[in-house]
Amino acid sequence: MKRMILMALASVPAIGCAPNMVEVDLSEAGLEATMQAPEGATVERKPLGAMVEAENFELVIWNRSRDLEEERARGAEDRYTLVVDEPDAVLLQHEAMGGPFYYATVNVEVGGAPWSCATDPLGNVDDEAAGRRMIDACRSLQAK
Repeated sequence: MKRMILMALASVPAIGCAPNMVEVDLSEAGLEATMQAPEGATVERKPLGAMVEAENFELVIWNRSRDLEEERARGAEDRYTLVVDEPDAVLLQHEAMGGPFYYATVNVEVGGAPWSCATDPLGNVDDEAAGRRMIDACRSLQAK
């Protein structure tokens, strides 16, 4: 009986499991760098950088740093909660439209220059673990 249940469970797709992270080349979007992103992620050139997008994963990457103090200040506003507050990274939870959404902002050094990445402001990242994966992905940025 246990064997039949285990076999049945093995055939059910995993729900909420972390995606397989792979190296993504950002050069097609004009940035000479690589980073870790979910398998199947797309890379698109944007006016100020690159967009890396997959299910529950939406990051915009710039070759300049962002003001993390400004992001921390947003964390003190109504409907925002500061979930991660580290020297190089901020993760905010925002209550809106029936659920929490998560916005990561990270400053990193790539090839000796300041870069940053942040969740697309229009993104719908609705899982804290996904927000934390985006922080890790940003920290994986490396010059080519």
